[in-house]
Formats: sequence, C-alpha cells, structure tokens
Amino acid sequence: MTTNYNAPAMEPAKKSIFDCLPDELLVQIISHLALDKRSLCSLARACSFFRHECEKHIYTTIDLLSTDDLRAIIEAFARRPERIASVETLNIVYSFHDGIGTTLQERTSFNDCVKKMKALRNWHIESPFDNFKWNNEGGREWVEEDMEEFRRALEGASLREGVGGLIKSENVGLARLEKLTIHSHGASSDFWDLNSFHCLFRHPTLRSLHVSCFVLPTDLPELELYTKSTALTTLVFDECILTPKSLERILKTPKTLKQLTLGENVYNDRRSVFDVPKLTERPEATLEALSAVAHSLESLTHLDPMWKRANDGVYKQFHINGSGLRDFHRLKYLDVDPCSFLHQFILSHRQAPPNLETFRIHHALVKYFEEPNDNLTDLFEELPSIGPYTALGSLKTLEFVQAASLETHLARPEHICQEDAFRDRHVYGYKLFKQGINMKMYLEASWRMGLMPPYLHKEQKPELICVYDAARVGFHRHLREEETGLQVGLPASDEILHAELLDETPTSEIIQAAHAIPSNSPDTKKGADGQAAQAKQKQPPETDQLRKLDIIAFKNEVRRSILSLRHRMARMADDSDDELMTPNVIFFSDDDLELYFDEDDDDMDDDDDETEFFDPDMDAEELYGLELTPDDMDDLETHGLDEDLEIDVDAVLHAAHMELEQGMNYLHDAGLLQYGLDHDSSDQELLDVTGDIPDEGDREEGLEEAADDEEVDTSGDEVYADAEVDHHGDTTDNNGDGDSGAVSGVSQGTSTAM
Repeated sequence: MTTNYNAPAMEPAKKSIFDCLPDELLVQIISHLALDKRSLCSLARACSFFRHECEKHIYTTIDLLSTDDLRAIIEAFARRPERIASVETLNIVYSFHDGIGTTLQERTSFNDCVKKMKALRNWHIESPFDNFKWNNEGGREWVEEDMEEFRRALEGASLREGVGGLIKSENVGLARLEKLTIHSHGASSDFWDLNSFHCLFRHPTLRSLHVSCFVLPTDLPELELYTKSTALTTLVFDECILTPKSLERILKTPKTLKQLTLGENVYNDRRSVFDVPKLTERPEATLEALSAVAHSLESLTHLDPMWKRANDGVYKQFHINGSGLRDFHRLKYLDVDPCSFLHQFILSHRQAPPNLETFRIHHALVKYFEEPNDNLTDLFEELPSIGPYTALGSLKTLEFVQAASLETHLARPEHICQEDAFRDRHVYGYKLFKQGINMKMYLEASWRMGLMPPYLHKEQKPELICVYDAARVGFHRHLREEETGLQVGLPASDEILHAELLDETPTSEIIQAAHAIPSNSPDTKKGADGQAAQAKQKQPPETDQLRKLDIIAFKNEVRRSILSLRHRMARMADDSDDELMTPNVIFFSDDDLELYFDEDDDDMDDDDDETEFFDPDMDAEELYGLELTPDDMDDLETHGLDEDLEIDVDAVLHAAHMELEQGMNYLHDAGLLQYGLDHDSSDQELLDVTGDIPDEGDREEGLEEAADDEEVDTSGDEVYADAEVDHHGDTTDNNGDGDSGAVSGVSQGTSTAM
C-alpha cells in the first residue's frame, strides 16, 4: 500500500530591495562609496554585478610604493584582465632597496599591463635609482628596460604621420592620458637623453607634462610636422639641459600652451658637466623659441643657474635686441631670478609684457657645499632699485621670494625682520603703493639644505611663508603716544613685554587698539554715533613709518609661522622615515580579499613623545614665538625651563601662560588694554571681552588645546584696520600644474604671517 504525502508548497524567496532598483541607480549608489574601500570590498562579495561595479572604483587608483606589491597586482590583473581597463591614476614610485635589481621580471610583467590601460589619465613615474643610486645594481636596467617600455606605450598612443595628415589612435592604452610626470636619470649619469622620447610632445590628449633631468638635443626635426597639434596647456622642465632650437620645436606643437616653467640645471650639478646655462647666454634665440606661444602663454617661470657665475651685480641691465615680451598680450604672471634674460625685459619696460599683473623675483637656495655669491643681494637685507618696477603700467603685485633652509640663519625671524631692514622694506612698499602696486615678500622655506629639485615622492617640498604684505601692514597709523593711547615711555623690559603681550592677539586687533580713541576721551561718552563721528575725524594719517611696537608684533607673527612650519615638517619627516605608506589598491582572489591599508590614520600615537618634533637646540625665544629679555629667561627657568636642557613642552606652555597672564593683568589694571583676545584667532583664550581672567579649568583646557595644536592660525584672511589699499587676492598657483607648484612645478603651500 502506497501512501502519498503532499509536500508543503515552497514559499517564494523574498526580494531584496536591490532587486527593485534599476541598475543605473545601483551604479550611482556604488559611486558614493568610491573612497570607502572596506565597504566596496564587502559589497563586491554580494554578486557578480556588484563585483564588476565595485572593482571599477577599487582599481581606479594604483599607488605602487614598493616592488613587494607587484606580484599581487599582476596576479589580480591576470585573473580578471578587465580590471586593467579601470585604472585611471597610476603612481609608480618604488622605494629603493638592496634587492630591487632582482625585480626586473616582475616590473616587466607589470609594464606590459600599462600599455593596455585605456582609461589611464594621470601617470606619475619616478625611478627608484634617483638621488645618485643609478650606479647600483639595476640602475641601467631601469633606463634600458622600464623606461623603454614606457616609451613604447606612449608611442602607441601618440600622433603619427599618415596618408593625408596625422593619425590619432583611439582605442589603445594611454589614449586618454591627460597628466604625466617623469623623474628619471641616464644609464650612467644624472641626466637622461630625450632620444626617441619626443613622443612626449606628440600625444594628442596630454594636457600637463612635468619632466626632469633630461638633456635636449641641439634640434628635434622629428617634431616639424606636429605644429599646433596637441592639447598641452602646462609644461614644466625641472633641472633640465635646454637648448633654444629644440625648445622652439617643442613649443610649436601645442595649440594653446598657457603655463610654462623653464627649469634649467640649477642644483643638480655636483656630478655633472652640464653647469652652463643655455638660454640666458643666447637670449635672442630663446626669445624666438618663446614666440611660438606668445598668443596663448599666461604664466612663465625661468629657473636660471647664471647667478652662480655672475661676476658683477646680478641686477645690472644690458640690452637685448628685439621687442622682448611686448607681443605676449596674455602673459599675466612672470617669475624669474634676477640673472634671467627675462628680467632684462622688465628692467627695460618698453620690452615688458603689456598686461603683466604679477612679477616675482626669486633668489635660489644656496646649497650647503657652495659659497654664497656676494653679488646676489639678500632680499631680507636689501631690495633692488625700485625705478624699473614702478614703470610697469599694468603691474598690480610685486613679489620677492628668498629661499632658505630652516637650518640656516636666513630663515630666522631676527634676520628676516631686522628693524632697520624692515623699516626700509616698508618705505619701499609705500613707494610702490603710491603707484598702485602691492608688495609682498616670502620666505621659501625648505626642511633641509640637502633637499633640491626635483622633489620626489615622500621628499618635503619647500613652502612659502608670507613675511610681508604691504596691503595688510598698511600705511595709516598714529606715531605719537598721545594719539595712540599706548604707553611707550615704559622701561625697556616693560615695553618689550607690552609689545609681546599685545602680539598674542591678532595683529589687526593690535592696530585697532593702537588707533582707537583713548578711553578717557570725553567723546567716548557720546554714544555709538558720537564715537563713529569722532573716529572718522581722527583717521590715522598716511605714513611710510612704523613704530617699534609694530615691528615687534610683525616679527613675532613671522616667528610663529616659521615655528609652526618647522613643527609640521618635523612630523612629516618622522612619518616619512618610519612608515611606508600602504597602497590603496585591494587585490581580489576568487576566494578571499586581501586588504592593504593603514589601520591607524593618526599622525601620532598616544605614546609618542611630542617633544621629539622640536629641535633640542631650539632656545626658549624660538619656542615661545616671543622675544624674551634676560629677566624673562630667569623667570622661565624658575618654572623648570632651561634653554640648554631637553625641552618640556608642558612646562613651557605653563610658564608662558603664567608670564602672559601676569603681563595682561598689569596692562588691564593700568588701563592700557581695553579689549580681549579673539578665541577664533589666537592660540589660547586668556581674556574674554570683559578682560576677566578665566578660571583654572578653562585655563587648563586651553593649554591642552595649545599643546595638541599642530598649526598656528595666522589669521590670514584678516584685513588690517589701517590698511586703506586694495587687495589683489592671495597668492595663487600660477604654474597651473596639477601639483600647484610655484617653482619647478613644485607644490608650494603658503602660510601668511603678515
């Protein structure tokens, strides 16, 4: 007997919410996770659709910081070749190690994938054998194998001659490349020959090109057929050997080149015979080469090594035949050193660009093994003759840049803001102001003297610190004590303390207080309308003079900016030396996921000693950001600070706080201080708007915040109350490259101290 059992009916599977959404919406959702690698990894395991879409973002950027990662990425590409098509940014910046010469096979396998990257737009290449390591095992192979493979990949995507005109390859690797940086060397020297790499200047979509340490041949006839055929807008030569004729061939290829940096071999000449500048010695031929881009050029920079060999004054004028830069109607920004032939077109204003708005003169960094050229004026001590610059009718901003290592005295605030030089600087700025020109001065600060262009991955690039801005310092102020309401007849030590305490507030507030109507004036009792009327009647007079109080305050702002930069660069150097940045690529296998990223993103661990970021030889004057008298030092040592001993940051902050608090009480009781510190603009809030001292809890909280603070807010957006001149905006990246570099395509941050 057979019994039939009716099986229970299967319930239909519940639909996921994703099953109800169109694919286009799912793709949009995934795109919002583009920077979240963990979530992308998890989502990629869900189904084949999500895997395909997630991998587009996972492989968008590949940073190869070590050859240790090569095998994993090669295997990932081999499992799913379509992953290669997802790569849009590729950074090949292998770190040098003793066994790197044995990785040629892995590098060759990966290089073969590069020429298949059809979506690649940004490509950065650095030889691991740079910095005089090209003689090590594998250095020659990098040039003859790796670089040659890169050249073939670029050649396949470049324009070529065909029947009826130039032929453009569409569906090939690197066909969409827009930005390319190459730092390399020769097989047996610091410099590499261009040779067949003229394909660099025949790529149809490349917009930004930054190349370093190569030697241009005398001529490049291979480029003759490619006039105005490329999309290049930014071109940076960095420590290169340039010749006028080859340069002319290159500059004729872009349709509209806008930013150009002519970086000759200024620094990298210790082991090289290429120490003779080629462009300035042939100014007429170089000018003819530049004329190819006269219709489109907006920014021009020339780094010239001539200043090393100048036997007479570097600002001396000499005649150059021709019209100079008069035909460069779009040129708004010009950056040169004083020995450059381009400077001559400024000194002779009839040859200057007709619409030039910003002109920058920079003095290069003298290396530690070189003697300074006595003919090269220290801009912080003496400025060049003002006459040629006031003759430029279109000029709006004149900038002076002095390069110096933070290790040298040239980067000390005592040198930068020496009183007599600072006063002369302000008088110079006033003369320019009367001609409608704003003057700025910068310190181009580098971390170590041994660092020089080209700046490679993990090398700290120089940064600009604004140490004087005439528009912000201003030319309206009271100079007599009865007009300022400030007591300048104090004893010397009290006067300095007075100035330093005031400097703990933003300098604009110092000026406001100095220019305010004294509190005991009867007009202060007439109400707001009366005060406004009285203030209008007593506008500070226009003057090119500064009070000593102003100079001390400005010097301390510069000091704090330099100390902040030094602190930050010390942290970066420590991170660079001790940690190897991990790739942001995640390599899939069929069964598991390998994650490569740093679990700890903090700059410092809890057990790190913050004092290691300070120079143990730094005196208390530098650490405070204040000028201290001997009496002040004696007081500080009673709080546990000895400038010859290891620095205790907590003790320093506490001692500074106590010293500052006492001084503030004195000024407040004496009626000299009628305002409080702005919490948003100063390191610590020591007084509120009523002048009361905060309680102990608030004080301790403020000290903790100050100790943890990595950067000092220099209130760069403030406008001085007495500065009645037009602002021309902050310094912008006039080089136009993707690295924001002001010199040699180098990224240069700008801190404002004035």
